[in-house]
Amino acid sequence: MFTQSHGGVGPTPIMGTQRNKSKSSTRQVPILNHGMTPGMAGTLNVDPKVNGIAQEEFDEYGAELRKDARVWKAYVKEADKFDMEQVDGWNRSLDVTLIFAALFTAICTAFVIESSKSLKVDATETSARRLDQMTSILLVIANASSPQELNSTQILSPEPFSPRPMDLCINVLWFFSLILSAAVSLVAMLAKEWCYLFISGRIGDPWSQTKRRQQRWEGIENWRMEQVIMILPSFIHLAFLSFAAGLCIYLGDLNWIVAVPAAVVTFGLTLVYVASTLLPLFNRTCPYSTSISRLIRLLPRFKNDKNSGNDDGSPDSISVRALAWLIGTSEDPKSTDTALQAIAGADPNDADRQLLKDSGADKMILRRLIGLESYSRNYDMVLDLYTRAQSFFQPSPAVTTPRNEPSTSIKEKPIQVIPGSKVEAKESTGTPRKSLNRELQKKLRDLRDTIEEKITTYATSGSAFLPSADNIQALRIGSTAASYCLRSLQNSTQALGQTQEQFDSAVELLESYREGEAHLNTREIQYLMTGAAMLLSSLLVDCPPDMGAQYVMRLLRIAGRAGDGQKPLRLEYLRLPMVVYALSRYDYPGWTQPHPLSSISRAERAIEMIAHYVLDPKDLKKVTSIMINLGLLELLSSPEECKLDDDDIEAIAEAFDPVADDNGQVRIHTLSTNSHAEIYSRPLKTMTTMILNERQGLLSGNAVAIACLTVLNRTRVDDSTAAIPLGQVYAFVTECVLNLPPLGSEAYGQNVALDLMQKFHDYPNWTQDLFLDLARSLGGRDIIAKLKAASEAEVTNDNQGFVFKLFATGQAWFLINLAIMSETADHDDWKCLKPFTGDESSSELVMRRLGEQRNALAERYRKMCEDDYTRRHNYFEILYHSLPQAGTIPSSP
Repeated sequence: MFTQSHGGVGPTPIMGTQRNKSKSSTRQVPILNHGMTPGMAGTLNVDPKVNGIAQEEFDEYGAELRKDARVWKAYVKEADKFDMEQVDGWNRSLDVTLIFAALFTAICTAFVIESSKSLKVDATETSARRLDQMTSILLVIANASSPQELNSTQILSPEPFSPRPMDLCINVLWFFSLILSAAVSLVAMLAKEWCYLFISGRIGDPWSQTKRRQQRWEGIENWRMEQVIMILPSFIHLAFLSFAAGLCIYLGDLNWIVAVPAAVVTFGLTLVYVASTLLPLFNRTCPYSTSISRLIRLLPRFKNDKNSGNDDGSPDSISVRALAWLIGTSEDPKSTDTALQAIAGADPNDADRQLLKDSGADKMILRRLIGLESYSRNYDMVLDLYTRAQSFFQPSPAVTTPRNEPSTSIKEKPIQVIPGSKVEAKESTGTPRKSLNRELQKKLRDLRDTIEEKITTYATSGSAFLPSADNIQALRIGSTAASYCLRSLQNSTQALGQTQEQFDSAVELLESYREGEAHLNTREIQYLMTGAAMLLSSLLVDCPPDMGAQYVMRLLRIAGRAGDGQKPLRLEYLRLPMVVYALSRYDYPGWTQPHPLSSISRAERAIEMIAHYVLDPKDLKKVTSIMINLGLLELLSSPEECKLDDDDIEAIAEAFDPVADDNGQVRIHTLSTNSHAEIYSRPLKTMTTMILNERQGLLSGNAVAIACLTVLNRTRVDDSTAAIPLGQVYAFVTECVLNLPPLGSEAYGQNVALDLMQKFHDYPNWTQDLFLDLARSLGGRDIIAKLKAASEAEVTNDNQGFVFKLFATGQAWFLINLAIMSETADHDDWKCLKPFTGDESSSELVMRRLGEQRNALAERYRKMCEDDYTRRHNYFEILYHSLPQAGTIPSSP
């Protein structure tokens, strides 16, 4: 009955307008706008007069990528801006590199000229060595007494020249530094020429410029030109390190005391450079970096590593610190106002509150609130922003007090919005409807961010998303619902009217889907219904019962039985709106706040439930039927207050799932584990009232009867049911067993009715008044005559009517035996047994006749059970064991 099929794409939906407008009317296409405020949310109007775009600026249909398309003008404009900034940055880096390389080369050259002398023979030093040797010889001659004492071996030829290892090391380092700096200068000059060539020649039509620029840019990316420019400073750094190392060695050769300060500085600079290179790789917020670290971060492994950026605090904390900086440093009044108003969306805590106070934000907000004129532009919106921002600075309460105060004061009446009607809100209605606690504000903001992230992921992850106007409108309602809900809960009638319009748009879109005029995919419907549930949670605050019920009934009718050419909405999509309605009407056990709950607390509970299942949709599938039944039972709990007519109750009964969570093992989030009994006990009184009034034969419909039976069956028959007219209920259940088929899709109904018969059979608190009430109820429904007719029908064991005959025979025996054993059979109320006693008027004859019928029915029932080998309901076996033993005649009391 409740199935869904997806057909073709129908006419494009128009948000907030009728779908059957003429084609000549201005077309409005809804768009998904993340971050749009509810007051700004609307539709994307492509009317040139509205958007300020001349008609001739639009391309011809299908020519959006031709050479003369307007997109290439935008490409050239953005590319010129981007390329100029990019090339300007490259040129600045290259200029610094060239200047430093030039100065460094000059300095290095002076040192190289001096050090290169140690690599060849020094003639002056050789002459001095020979003169010293000649002097030594002359002294020996002068002092020797005889020429024979002169040793000829002392006059030796000089050894071959060989540079010292230390001189070689120094010259290697310094020459390497010199040539490297010169090479960097050459490459830097070439790079400046490459940059010029990249931005030059930008003439011609936009398409020619686009083609030329795109080819050049792809060449820069493919040949890694940016990386080449980025690595050039690193070579200068390497040249400086080489020079410093050589200088330390050179000074050490001269005097180690002089070399120590140079070595310490060189070693310290090396450590700083290494640290500046490595630290940014582990923390992206580190301000120290080198060209090497920036180049490494361009590698895929580091580029995609999101964990390397260790954010100092949560995003909310970062945003507050950013606001504090902007407020404290900005000299633009407009920017300051924007920052102050943004505080309205902050989650308050003591640290953030003190940080903004230190920047003077609280005083600025107060001055602006006092100086705000009622006739100023956007007065309501600005007043709301500053009011919420000022509440941010209110100290957090030490102890959370229960929010169980009345929703409205004596002077303030609940705001009533008729479902489906347009709300004309006055511009001056900026007074908040009610005080909204900060926890609920945070929940709504977090829920909004979560849904937007999920929708964005879904719409960009693959080919499953069809970007039609219908699907986009569904996603848009789902993504902006939390913002509308937040404003509606804490703002004015205007915000409530906008929320009402959004809910009406969702319903209209679903109605168009039912009529085949709109095409929606499964995920889009899910997000749409999640948004509808959030909107409903705010609309139901302080809402009259009948209006709240109509919100739900509008959705339920869409998911009802479809006509020709219609495709019904799957009932499972209504799970969140249905449970939101139930939670807004009654304080079910399991919530953290004490009872009774205010309307805002009930809304907070509903939003907490929605947020839980948005984050964990797998759990949602487990409780789908329970959620729907909970909402339906809540409707049935007060049909008069909800002003439900017979058609509404029949629609509720058709949607009711009688086999959902029969054991109570699954629970809805925010409900306690033992809430199962209370869920079904609340509508019990309503069910009995329906049985008593019969509502013009409404219970004759099998769907309504089965729903009623299920509610009765899931309610414990004990002392708590003393106020329930058991006689009327017993007669109704007996009639259901005789009317509901034992086979087919409605066989469940007869089984439930037999379960109830078993409960009544075991009920220990039957009294004489209950017996007489039962007799009157049986007579009012003519049950005894129906039992007699069914018990005398000609059927076989394989016939479907055998179950009716078996039940009628056993039940007739049970009722006659009950009348006799209760000693009330001679009462006038038991005249309903006349089909079995005939026209006997004497009490003695009536009792004798009843005894005979009781014995005959017992023997007949026993024989039917013993000849039947089919497994039947347990109630038939209970009746069988209640029979007197074969051949014995039970004595009358």
